Amino acid sequence: MRAMRAPETTHGVSLHELRTLVGAPVSALTLAGAIEGTLLSCTTRSAWIVAGDVDHVVSLPSLLAIQGRSG
Repeated sequence: MRAMRAPETTHGVSLHELRTLVGAPVSALTLAGAIEGTLLSCTTRSAWIVAGDVDHVVSLPSLLAIQGRSG
């Protein structure tokens, strides 16, 4: 597992790196707090993470870090 963080000069996570985690269980740190779930999709503007029955649509500038997790 590797954590992805944004360079200090910008906010958010690289879309290219984020796309490698689509379909995988992830742990994400957002401006609103931590989320653990499955990354279902991402666009140039947001990431869609599902945690149980709750959908989280996180704007990319609000996504501070994300990493894949096992199980």
